[in-house]
Amino acid sequence: MKNRTWAEIDIDNLMHNVKTLKKLLGKKTKVMAAVKANAYGHDSIEITRVLSPHIEMFGVASMDEAIELRIHRIDNPILILSPVMESDISRIIDYNLMPNLISFEFAKKLDDAARRKYRVVNAHVEVDTGMNRTGISYSDAAKDIERISSLKNVRVEGIFSHFAEAERRNKSFSIAQRKRFDIILDELQKRKIKIKYKHIANSSAIENISGCGYNLVRPGIMIYGQYTDETLRDTVALKPVMKLKTRIGQIKMLRKGDSVSYGRTFTAKKDMVIATCLIGYADGYPRSLSNKASMLVNGKRASVVGNVCMDLTMIDVSHIKTAKVGDEAEVFGDNIPLSEISRHSRTLIYEIMTGIGPRVPRVFMKKNKVYYSKNILATNGGNLV
Repeated sequence: MKNRTWAEIDIDNLMHNVKTLKKLLGKKTKVMAAVKANAYGHDSIEITRVLSPHIEMFGVASMDEAIELRIHRIDNPILILSPVMESDISRIIDYNLMPNLISFEFAKKLDDAARRKYRVVNAHVEVDTGMNRTGISYSDAAKDIERISSLKNVRVEGIFSHFAEAERRNKSFSIAQRKRFDIILDELQKRKIKIKYKHIANSSAIENISGCGYNLVRPGIMIYGQYTDETLRDTVALKPVMKLKTRIGQIKMLRKGDSVSYGRTFTAKKDMVIATCLIGYADGYPRSLSNKASMLVNGKRASVVGNVCMDLTMIDVSHIKTAKVGDEAEVFGDNIPLSEISRHSRTLIYEIMTGIGPRVPRVFMKKNKVYYSKNILATNGGNLV
């Protein structure tokens, strides 16, 4: 069965990126792979299944994301990077998850619940070193962590922070954040508080800021073979893990003066051949690409014409004489970089990847062959090929 639109996930490239990262880091630094937002659109279940033997732990954003991994028998430690609610405490304990602690008050409630269940909960404390988003203020961190560490049924296994602009060439603010983090670590050492994991580095920091690896890093976009900034491309050789493809659903002839799509934003200046592709903004192809981007058909670029619709997008194939219904069109991949799509749509690569909708099947490849596919019709979560 042919898919209308699909995302190809190259597992060989995924493993190349992980091996490259580990070689860069050395043996003393462990890896927490960020698999939040459905592993940045790549499918968190299959990605974690593949990576689980090769990395230390996984990072997610929500309780449901964490539980989904546990249900699918992912046994690695899982850190919930965002703050969790008091109503989540019971599930944190039952599913053996690591919460992000941002206050002593929450930690105390977690400790009380864990004691009643005769359990000890491992947790990480987030420190705000300048992001001003979540976490304990760096000025209060040592004192609050000392209080949390006194609890009997909560074990502070990690301390972490977030860089605000790690991809920038001007590293002054990032260096200031790292210094604040170091001051906290020094103060905790003076107070004889031992914490196993220290982490602050995301993908950009790994590539751009020296001395911030500590003993754990949190790569996300790097694992998926993309760069947060094109200037970092020369730092480490990554391979894109995802390609997005669609098919031509119809070919139409346009006369000079005919318009295309909603809003009639494109009018043919001459007779043209238009192919309607089976992808739209509901699949994750942004409407902002209207009249800007291009796709690749039979080795040639074809410009997007008219407004991108919810389910369909039109391209100009006047110069591609071999184009026919059913042909593949590369949306991004080997010939059209995701960074180009991001630039045309004036948004982040992250937003494009995580915005690819659930109705787009994920097709997993090894050695250029499909070994597994997953779509919304699969009652067992996917189909082995």
